[in-house]
Amino acid sequence: MSKKILIVDDERDIIIYLTTLLKENGYQVLQAQSAEEALEKILDERPDLVCLDIMMPRQSGIALYRQFKSDDRSKDIPAIFISAFGMEDKLTGEGFRKYVPEPEVPEPIAYLEKPVEVPRLLQLIQEVIG
Repeated sequence: MSKKILIVDDERDIIIYLTTLLKENGYQVLQAQSAEEALEKILDERPDLVCLDIMMPRQSGIALYRQFKSDDRSKDIPAIFISAFGMEDKLTGEGFRKYVPEPEVPEPIAYLEKPVEVPRLLQLIQEVIG
C-alpha cells in the first residue's frame, strides 16, 4: 500500500504541482487549502506525512503544526514545511524556535523554501516514510 501524504497550501497551483509530483513517485496524496480543512484530514485520514505552507489566510501553517503536534491522535505524524517564507532569521540565526518556543512542540523534519528543489523533497520523503 502506498504511503499517504497531505499537501496543505492555499495556492491551488502549488497543490496541483506537488500532487502530480508525488503521485508520479508512487504516493497517495490528500489535499487541503486551509488549516481547518487540513486538521480535519489529519485526524480523519491519518496521513504518513504532512507537507505544509506557513503563510495561509485565517490560520498559519505554524498554528496548524502546533495544533496537530499537541494532539495525541496526530502528534507522531511527521511534517515538512514548504514555504516562500524564510524560517531562519539571517541576522540572528534563529529559526523554528523563534516562532514556536514551546519545547514540547517538536521541530519539523525539514524546512524547504519555494520553489522547492524536487530531488531534495523526494529524498526527504523517502528518508522519512519510505
